[in-house]
Amino acid sequence: MARYHYVILSRSKPGREDEYRRWYAEHHLHDVARQPGVISARLFAPDVQRVYHLDAPAYVLMTIYELETDDPEALLAKIRGMSGSDEMPATDAIDKSGMVQIVGHQIAAV
Repeated sequence: MARYHYVILSRSKPGREDEYRRWYAEHHLHDVARQPGVISARLFAPDVQRVYHLDAPAYVLMTIYELETDDPEALLAKIRGMSGSDEMPATDAIDKSGMVQIVGHQIAAV
């Protein structure tokens, strides 16, 4: 199976940053990490954000999941399909406008 990194840049609705961070750190990160094929889950608070030639929002969180799968799109579809269920409760504090989700595989390292 191949290894991938799944990176998410996200933000909350205005005034709900603490609620969003708490939900993500205490619930969502763990819910996703329990799924088969998810090797690790790390949550970061961005300190510096530079965007060139785009009108991007200021992100509140950066999440990096390590995945091990032969089909990353199927794994992400499964996780998305579970979102909002009893097994993976969602929050209405998230603002999905401008959210970025990227899955990639390593091609070089130093």
